[in-house]
Amino acid sequence: MTSFILWLLFYVNFVLIGITFGYLYNKRKLIGYHLGMNLAMTPTGLISIVTGLILIYHFPFHFTEITIFTTIIGIGIGVLFGTLVEYQTVIMGITSGVMSGIMAPMIGDMAQHSLVLIGFAQIIVFIVMGMLCYSLRS
Repeated sequence: MTSFILWLLFYVNFVLIGITFGYLYNKRKLIGYHLGMNLAMTPTGLISIVTGLILIYHFPFHFTEITIFTTIIGIGIGVLFGTLVEYQTVIMGITSGVMSGIMAPMIGDMAQHSLVLIGFAQIIVFIVMGMLCYSLRS
């Protein structure tokens, strides 16, 4: 049952990324440089960390592969959200994706595959994604 819930959260995160990006893409003319930097770094870091935590929970003996996979996911999300503003935000998104992607499996392994940590990180993802979308209401 726990495994099913974690895989469900894994997929829900990517659906959430798609919905958030779609909303922000429609409002991209309102995004300034400072908000653009936050938009490039925040979803990238959060989703990379949660993805790394979930994957290291499921595959504890595939540390290297999970680190590479999580870093690629982080870079992709960083590029996606960075393109909302300009090329400097793309660079910030890529940097945030690399750092979070490398760090997430280490955090998950050191926390001994804690479900409490995964749940806490998932709650933070939902709250912050809502805050990012709400920040454009002006």
